[in-house]
Amino acid sequence: MYPELGEDERFPIITGAGRDFLRQMRQHPDAPEWNWPNGEQLDEAGLQAVNAFADELERSDGQAIQKPSWLDSFAEFCTREVPFYRNRARSLGSVAATTFDTLPSCDREDLAPRVWDFVPDSKSLDDLIVFSTSGTTGHPTRMLSSPATAACGVPLIERALKREGILFPRGVGQVAMTNVAAYRGAYTTAIVVAYLREAGCVRVNLDASAWRSHDQCARYINHWRAPIWLGDPLAFRSLETIETDHAPKAIVSSIMHLAPSQAEGLRTRYGCPVLDLYAMTEVGILAVRTEQGHEILPHDVHVEILDDEGWPLPDGQRGEIAVTSARNPFMPLLRYRTGDRASLASVKGRRFLVDLEGRTPQLYSLPSGRIVHSMEVTRLMRQHPLLQYRLHQDANGGFRFGFRGLIDARQLEQQLRELLEHPEELAFESFDEI
Repeated sequence: MYPELGEDERFPIITGAGRDFLRQMRQHPDAPEWNWPNGEQLDEAGLQAVNAFADELERSDGQAIQKPSWLDSFAEFCTREVPFYRNRARSLGSVAATTFDTLPSCDREDLAPRVWDFVPDSKSLDDLIVFSTSGTTGHPTRMLSSPATAACGVPLIERALKREGILFPRGVGQVAMTNVAAYRGAYTTAIVVAYLREAGCVRVNLDASAWRSHDQCARYINHWRAPIWLGDPLAFRSLETIETDHAPKAIVSSIMHLAPSQAEGLRTRYGCPVLDLYAMTEVGILAVRTEQGHEILPHDVHVEILDDEGWPLPDGQRGEIAVTSARNPFMPLLRYRTGDRASLASVKGRRFLVDLEGRTPQLYSLPSGRIVHSMEVTRLMRQHPLLQYRLHQDANGGFRFGFRGLIDARQLEQQLRELLEHPEELAFESFDEI
């Protein structure tokens, strides 16, 4: 399932002290079973790129209100070097005359079937890494990236934390962040973060199946006392059942929409700020919720609101969020429609997504009392070459599953029935046959 990378490939620039600290996190007596043998894969050039991004982010005032000057040159590069955009431009009649404003938008339906068409012809594949995405919008796929692009997420989280006067700790011996999940089979790992001078980050699964005992989970979290807790709303519900002996400096929620009532409950329980990030695999962290809306964080993206025909809407009008970003060298995005909706507003020189409709958590209740997390479904679907799928549970507990793709439908249906503990009602159908 995983590429056979050695430790030197996972951590090319780790120091001896960092290696010892990594071993301590992994081999602690209360550590969970680690099932995700990953690493940053950052070399010196990659770390320099992350540091440069962080410096530019620090100097910037966030999202530019006016159209950035780099858009047309970026559009010209994409229509010349990137097969998907080049083909789109040719369909318009002229590659050379194509500018940003003349290009149509694209979405996951364009990206998912042929993600390699988004790789520039001139880009070497030496530092390519691949992520799987859940297909929340209906199109599960692989996403291409680089170690440096992925590592830019840490400076973006820190930018959000700075609004609360908080910084990540730095240096060997400190766990800067505990990332929590709560479903069967969730990935678990421990790494050191080069940008944080080899401070640690652990990802643990709060589901009981990941630990020898309930107390073991609490002891491991309490031992490292990470000042930042990162997770999704469902994980934070489970975290409230863990007997932690400390409170974090901040809680950061991502992936799914965090209800204001749950955010307030977390603030009251732990006495710390609760940040709600808007992020997606395609573009990374995009915004953090504030009283004015979700403030756009990165300086190197261009955000538009588009109508149903793909035309930009003025501030204050509601439509679909589209993002243009050159940060990922393997997947440059031009007017990429996210599937989420909001309007744009400017307040004191900063840009905000107002009334953002993000993705909500999905849980499936079984007669046994077990709750199936949507990520458990996602992990199963990754085993099959699906273009699209949908799982719905009705008020009576019955299930309806629809899919598109050339797959072994009988095998998938059997696996899905096992995951859902053989429900009495499961309608299984191909979208192509409906």
